[in-house]
Amino acid sequence: MGKTALVIVDCQNDFMPPDGALAVPNGDEVLPVIRGMLDKSKWDWDVVVATQDYHPPRHISFASRHGKPVFSDLELTDGRGRHYTQTLWPDHCIQGTKATEIVKELRDAFGPWKERMKIARKAWHPDIEQYSAFEGYITDATEPSEPPSEDTGAKPIEESEMTLYLKSQGVDKLVIVGVATDFCVCHTNLDGLAAKFNTALVAPAVRAVFADRENGVFERIEQQGGRVIGRGDASGWEADVRAFAR
Repeated sequence: MGKTALVIVDCQNDFMPPDGALAVPNGDEVLPVIRGMLDKSKWDWDVVVATQDYHPPRHISFASRHGKPVFSDLELTDGRGRHYTQTLWPDHCIQGTKATEIVKELRDAFGPWKERMKIARKAWHPDIEQYSAFEGYITDATEPSEPPSEDTGAKPIEESEMTLYLKSQGVDKLVIVGVATDFCVCHTNLDGLAAKFNTALVAPAVRAVFADRENGVFERIEQQGGRVIGRGDASGWEADVRAFAR
C-alpha cells in the first residue's frame, strides 16, 4: 500500500504579510490550516517535506540585479543556457537571514515529525531560477546542509533528489499546501504529476501572489490529472484529504 507525503511549500518569513519582502496577499491565512495538519493526534503523514526558497544575493530572479521594475517580466538566459521569461522579484529569502526561515508557528509544530521530515531547498544557484521542490536538493530537517558549491546540472524529474527520496520511502501520493499557488505550489504540483505521483492540492491551505490567477492554476492541475480539494466549498476538505491519503 502506498504512502502519503505532506509537502509544505515556502512558508517562510519573507512570504508572509505584513512585513515579508515578497509577502503573498493573505498568505498568513494558510498557517493555522497547515499547523492543524501537523497535529500528530489528528494526522499521520508518512513523510513531511518543507521547501525553502534559498537565494544568494543578486539572484537571477531579483529585479535589483537587472535594474528593472519589480514584477516586470524579462527575457533571460540562465546558468544552464536556457532561454526563458523571468518574473522579477524584490530581493527575498536570502541565505543566512531570518527572512529565509520557515515561520515559527510551523517550526514549532515540526517537532513530532523530525524522524519523518526533510527540507527541500531550491533556487540556491545565483544564475538559476527554481520554483519546484523537484528542482532542489534534499537535506536533513534538524541540521540542514548548505547548498552544493557548484550547479550539478538539470536532472529529469524522475531522477531528481525529491523524486528519489519520496520513492525510497514508498510514497506515491502528495498532499500539497503553502505559497504561492501561482508559482512554487503550481510548479511543485505539476512536477509531482510528471514524476507519476498522485497529487492533491488543498485549496484552503494555499494563497497566490496574483489572486486572479489562482483558478487558472487549479484548472491546469486538474487537467493534468491532479486533484484540488476544498475548492469553492471548503467545509469537507479534511475528510476528502483523509480519503485521498488512504
